[in-house]
Amino acid sequence: MRSFFTESWLTRSFLWLILAVPLLLAATGERVVAAAPWIAPILLLRFARQQPAGRGYALVAMATTGVLAVTWADMVPFDGTAYYAFVAVQGLLFALPYLADRLFAVRLPGLAASLVFPAAAVTVEYAASFGPFGTWGSVAYTQESLALLQLTSITGIWGITFLINWTASVGNAVWEEGLTSPSIRWTTGVWGGLLAATLLLGGTRLALMSPDQTVPVATVMGRHDTSSFWDLRREAKSRKAVRDSARAVQRDYLGRARQAAEAGARLVTWAETAVPVPREDTTAFLDRARTLAASHEVYLAMAVNEFPRAEAEARLQNKVVWIGPSGTVHTEGLKTHLVPGEPGQAGTGTLPTVSTPAGMWSSAICFDLDFPSLIRQAGQNGVDLLVAPSNDWAAVAERHAHMARVRAIENGTALLRPASKGHTLATGPLGRTRARVNHFTTEEYVQMAHLPTDGPSTLYAALGDVFAWGCGLGLLFLIGGAYVRLKTSAQAETARAGAA
Repeated sequence: MRSFFTESWLTRSFLWLILAVPLLLAATGERVVAAAPWIAPILLLRFARQQPAGRGYALVAMATTGVLAVTWADMVPFDGTAYYAFVAVQGLLFALPYLADRLFAVRLPGLAASLVFPAAAVTVEYAASFGPFGTWGSVAYTQESLALLQLTSITGIWGITFLINWTASVGNAVWEEGLTSPSIRWTTGVWGGLLAATLLLGGTRLALMSPDQTVPVATVMGRHDTSSFWDLRREAKSRKAVRDSARAVQRDYLGRARQAAEAGARLVTWAETAVPVPREDTTAFLDRARTLAASHEVYLAMAVNEFPRAEAEARLQNKVVWIGPSGTVHTEGLKTHLVPGEPGQAGTGTLPTVSTPAGMWSSAICFDLDFPSLIRQAGQNGVDLLVAPSNDWAAVAERHAHMARVRAIENGTALLRPASKGHTLATGPLGRTRARVNHFTTEEYVQMAHLPTDGPSTLYAALGDVFAWGCGLGLLFLIGGAYVRLKTSAQAETARAGAA
């Protein structure tokens, strides 16, 4: 027992694990210090490299699970056993790149060794994005530098994840061997050159690309508390009372939309879940909206919760209904990705599109924007403006709005994101904020903005997740190379032993 503590727990390597914990706390959760995700992995790599592979993986996983249990406590929409199981899985996944580095990077030379950790990090994040929570938890979302984020227009978020983790790998290599080694100097030079080029080209893109024309748009909020409506629906004994309450909300929002149109808006929208519509009243509600659109020559992108009677077999539809200035219902799109446990009918996975004189417009709803492969349709279809009605809560409001902004940069589309219980956001296709409202601290009921009418094409829209797939394939090649070197080394040892 004494030997164990002397040789393991009290060695200097555990200092790096201890120092990494506060940095991890600053790198995850509601509020993030942007530098922390770049520094914490250096310390964790240093620790894992000095431990047996299994023990190092287990301890890194324990540390990250404990940190996530604290920082994500208010961000995850469930609690109890399910919550702790969720963060445990996340912690185990987070630690996998450290295990890969410990097993394979130590058997590879210079540049190849430095690529194992970032390639593994991207592979794990990309694989996790196919789960029910999409890209939630990606380290890329901790960064808000617009120059850096322009990289997502080429690689998606995976390029940011790679750079952050490659920085850790190169930093650890310099820490271990110093810059006296030619291979380390070469590796550091390649890393530094690519990072500098990313920032330089991103800054150049921001400086040179500016919109020629814009369109006035608006998001509106009603005075009615829609959460009170849903409480009423659950408790009301009369369907008539529910319908009367829903009509009051509808009148409120259509009235705000009229104000926005009279103020010059060419497009008006509002937040997810804001307007409830009993199924039997759908036609009447749409008739009123069509009259409004035609009389004010405005486009309406209406976030609607259309719900059936409780005894009906049909399911709630959370959707965006598009009405043009002629009063025509152009199209509608249901929410595709429902939050686990969310009731309703899921959409088909096809984004609706509306061709307008100001460009191609489309819509997706809240959680849909956490899935890059779905929103990539906007870039493929040449969408110039993406409307994204959302409904958040305080702990995720800042991060979720930022995640939506990254989708806009990836696909070269302007973004109009009205949010209840969150941050309403209007950005250009490069991510520049044109308008922003925190609905926890403001009583504004109409937000006006001018958004570009022509978004740039992006490589990410054309190529998709090629970079992520490349990291996965590259990781396999690196593992194969490590195996070959290990086998060759073992054969050489055997030969030397035989000769002796």
